[in-house]
Amino acid sequence: FNSPDECSLPMSELFEFHNSAVTIITNDGRAITGTLIGHDNSTNILLKSAFERVFSLEQTVLEVPLGLYLIRGDNM
Repeated sequence: FNSPDECSLPMSELFEFHNSAVTIITNDGRAITGTLIGHDNSTNILLKSAFERVFSLEQTVLEVPLGLYLIRGDNM
């Protein structure tokens, strides 16, 4: 992508991904994966069965369970 606007979808298009596995990269570089179950007009995302993938040069990839997880729109 050439700009941040090219990789973002209008919120109305997120309905297509409901009940699908998605991975969200947060502003601080965290990779959160889960099943998309909801969103709102403020770009807040609600995931169920969420987990964070933690990458390290010293260890294998860790998966930290998070359960039901809300990611605020201003954090992605």
